[in-house]
Formats: sequence, structure tokens, C-alpha cells
Amino acid sequence: MPDGSMTAHDLDDLFRWRGEARERVLELPRGMSLKQWREAGQIIGELHRGVGWLVGEWWLYGPWDEADRVATVTADGWSGPALTTCKLAAQCCKTFPKARRRALVPYSHHLEVLSLSTVEADQLLDQAQQKACETGNPPAVRAVRNEVKRRKRKQREQELAGATEAASAELGSKVFGVVYADPPWRFEPYSRDTGMDRAADNHYPTEPVERICAMQVPAADDAVLFLWATTPMLPQALTVMEAWGFTYKSHCVWRKDHDGTGYWFRNRHELLLVGTRGNVPAPAPGEQYSSVIEAALGRHSEKPAAFAEMIEEMFPNVPAVELFARGPRLGWAVWGNEAVSA
Repeated sequence: MPDGSMTAHDLDDLFRWRGEARERVLELPRGMSLKQWREAGQIIGELHRGVGWLVGEWWLYGPWDEADRVATVTADGWSGPALTTCKLAAQCCKTFPKARRRALVPYSHHLEVLSLSTVEADQLLDQAQQKACETGNPPAVRAVRNEVKRRKRKQREQELAGATEAASAELGSKVFGVVYADPPWRFEPYSRDTGMDRAADNHYPTEPVERICAMQVPAADDAVLFLWATTPMLPQALTVMEAWGFTYKSHCVWRKDHDGTGYWFRNRHELLLVGTRGNVPAPAPGEQYSSVIEAALGRHSEKPAAFAEMIEEMFPNVPAVELFARGPRLGWAVWGNEAVSA
């Protein structure tokens, strides 16, 4: 280390094999200056950020066929990188030859964008390179990963929309990838003589669960169901979801602006259940809504527009239908006693 500088070659000279286990250790000399110690750390950081490139280039080296390589790294006593690590690193090296690699962006970031198109991958890597130039650090790898998921989710939503339209054309009748339903649940009170004064039957016709289950829902093979359920009718709502061919996934809560009625509690909320069938993308990380949405009460059983708007943001391109609708909704097909198509 003449003139107090530290180079990668100097650092390599400090590595030693130690013990029967062949442990790789770094033995720093006594009397290093703070500058030298800092430079050593920077070199170690560069090696750490780029070790994937080293593995990939090593795997791709030489004339040996794939079988010989695999046999080597899966043999007993092998202490090098695992086979899956080698193959993934090699794929990354092939996808990003040296001319496409961003010097200030770690291997890990290149690996995260591996599944994107060339244009989208280059966009994200350019953004990461620019941030590294401006701030000295690229974005966190988690941020890149979430952006990749967001873009892939958008692509899947568009594919779902196209598949739903294609299914409608093939079947000769309209099917939908989004189904939003608020069934007219018939809730039996403790006594029909004294407990009907606030029943839903006083406001609109209700249906028994068996009849709701028997409905032919115009859902595509790949579809998502948003199903409203009152607290006492939760088991029946799950029965309806299953009868319509959907699997329960999650739910959110409508928190109302004042208490209502109830036997055990004065209910101040309703549940919007979510079920899927086939292949339907969930929201991308960071784009999920809160599981509790506060909104004021409207007419009896009328649901706040915020929930339909939430669904539209989740699936902006997928054909949607609202069952048991209270009125028209722009861009939706609607069905119900009070509905008129928008």
C-alpha cells in the first residue's frame, strides 16, 4: 500500500485461507489509516454489490456442457454457489451484457427487473442510475421490486380485461371479470310478529339464501367478486360466494357515521367480501386500500360510491357488472329492480 492508497489488488492480498475448513477471512494489517480503512470498505462494498455478476460470468465461462456444470455444483463436497443461484446469475448476465449494465446500480437491482420487457427494464435501471448520480445511492431494492410488481399487476389486469372480452365473444353472451353484488338478504328476526318493524322487507323485496345461491351469475372463468354482507348474514354470504363459484380471499369494512340496530351489538359496520376464481391479480404492493373505509349512511341498504370507485381503480379495464343495483353506474352493466343501465 504505497502512498497510503488502497486498491482491489492490495485488498486481495489481505485475504487468507485459515484452518481445515478453508475459511476465507480478511486480515487487515496493523497501522491502517482511516483513509485506507475507508477505501477497503468501499472495495468490499463493490464486491458485495457485484458478486452476482461474478457468479454469472463464471457459470457461463468455458466449453463444458450444461450437464457437466450441473454435476459439478451438485456433487458432494461442493462449497461454491448453489445451482439455482448460478442459473439465475447466468440468466441475468445474458439479459444484461456489460453494455447494458448500469455502473452505479447493483446487480440486485438488475435481477429484480429481469422479468420485465427490455424497454421497461431499461426505464427502471435508468431511473436508478440517475438517482445514484444525484444522491450517491440508488433506490432501495425493495422499491424497485415493488415497482416491478406494480407494472406486472397492471399488465395482468389488462390481460384479464382482454380475456373477459374474448370469452364474451366466444360464448355469444356478455360475461364480466368484475362482479359487484349487494344481495337483498332476508334476515329472520327472533319474532316475525314483533321484529319486522325495521326489516329490509319494509323497504324492498328480499330473497331467501337458496334463491340467491341458484342465480346464474355472468362471471368469466377468471373473475373477482365483491359481495356485501351484513354481520348476521356472514355465514350465508360465504355460502353464496361458494355457490357462485368463488373462493373467499379477504374483506374490507364500511364504518358508518352512527350506530344502527342489532341483538348483540349495535352494528356500525358492514362487510365487503372479496372472492376470486381463476387467475385474478391482487393489488400491487403499496397500492392496497385500507381495510376500513369510513362513509356516511344513505338510503336504506344503499352503499357508498367510494366502494365502487375503489373497485374501478383496482380494475380500470375489466368489464364490470353490478348485481342488485340501486341505480345506473357509468361504465358498468347493472342488474336489479331499481337499476337502469348507464
